[in-house]
Amino acid sequence: MIPVLFVMAVIAIVAIVALRRFERYRYTEAWRHSEFRGMAFGFLMWFGGLFGHRLPPPPQAKVEFTVKGGEPQPPPSGGAPFPDQAPHEEQ
Repeated sequence: MIPVLFVMAVIAIVAIVALRRFERYRYTEAWRHSEFRGMAFGFLMWFGGLFGHRLPPPPQAKVEFTVKGGEPQPPPSGGAPFPDQAPHEEQ
């Protein structure tokens, strides 16, 4: 248990130090001319692609409301229904 906590603490400290250094480096002129900038952007695009950008969207649920035989129709849910033949905008 103690070695696991020690490893977690070391990883957390290393991550904090690395993020602080990167934050300072990010606002320097070297950042604008570095190859690391392109690699970092490429990594973010690849990593984002793992989580759904290249996957098809999930299927939409088709909901059908039915009434069993002999039961009354459910009450309307809102205002007046639309007419069957609506005039076009030009008319």
